[in-house]
Amino acid sequence: MDMIDKFLENNVSLRGMLDTYLELRLHLQEEGYSQEELERVVRPTNKMIELSERFTSKKNSLFKQIKAYGFEINQGELFEYIQPLLNKIDDITPLKENGNNKRNDIGNEDY
Repeated sequence: MDMIDKFLENNVSLRGMLDTYLELRLHLQEEGYSQEELERVVRPTNKMIELSERFTSKKNSLFKQIKAYGFEINQGELFEYIQPLLNKIDDITPLKENGNNKRNDIGNEDY
């Protein structure tokens, strides 16, 4: 996936999707959610719904853009590429665990 890596490296659509995911994680922190609570969100806020829908829309748009440029990739392969980026955002925006929001790193690296 060398060519696609180069394509995605500075892709504005990918960056917009990651920014939306970061905004969602920050909102979840503000609301005091834990990772376990995300498995069954009973009463999502309007902002959670809006950010989740925006993230999905941006991810689908990125996939369409990749296909339009002629890259032969499926949704699973795209997910494999973006998952480590999402994990990094998760690391720098930890959710509540035993009443604490504790960073998993020193936080001086950008996603």
